[in-house]
Amino acid sequence: DLHSFPTRRSSDLEMAMKKAMMYLLLALGITLVVMFIGGAMVGLIAGFIDGFYGKEVGTTTPMSVMVYAGSVSVILLCVILNWVFLKLGFAKYSLGRIPKVNGIRVKVAAGMILAMMGMAVMHYLMMDAYQNIEGDALIEESYAWMQQHPVFSVLMLVLIEATGNLVIYGAVLREILEWKHRPTIVVPVFAIVMGIFSLIGGNPMLMLPSMIVALFEGWIYEYTRSVIPLIIGDVAFWIVML
Repeated sequence: DLHSFPTRRSSDLEMAMKKAMMYLLLALGITLVVMFIGGAMVGLIAGFIDGFYGKEVGTTTPMSVMVYAGSVSVILLCVILNWVFLKLGFAKYSLGRIPKVNGIRVKVAAGMILAMMGMAVMHYLMMDAYQNIEGDALIEESYAWMQQHPVFSVLMLVLIEATGNLVIYGAVLREILEWKHRPTIVVPVFAIVMGIFSLIGGNPMLMLPSMIVALFEGWIYEYTRSVIPLIIGDVAFWIVML
């Protein structure tokens, strides 16, 4: 029925966008609940330590204590998000469309590592320029601590990036691409949105690098339909950053 075709198409769009928004809101809701509870626990620990020494809260608490206490909340958040999205079939870890022949999987992984290492250098230069202008003691202290604990930091980043890629690419972007396979429109718009979200961190100079990374990873996901290359690339990115 040709007359009903526009209606069906509109209905499909509405359903796809509802699913994509549901994935985002579900992830956001879980994140807010877990981080609220985790933040309360971190504050309780810091208050106990500072109170024990008779100091003002936040003055004597070691950075390592704050990081490890916060990491427990992050690990719990990632575990819950993975369980929900995998259990309900919203997304999955798989090699997608990457063929086994001619070592293509190795080439894809190597290409991602090299590309993301280059993007890490660009990202660092932008961040360093902003730090020289504005300066942020907390960011500098955080990176210094991560550099002193590289193994723990990389393991945490692997878990965070794997979970984030599963939700953002494996669920949200996949749903939109499966609804309307127009990557030349969907992926750039997605990259722009991700660049705008990067402004939440307060560094406007990171908007362009964030858009480029999202654009590159969006195209890689479109061609492979796998979050595994993205995880490999993001790990290489953070190793260079550290």
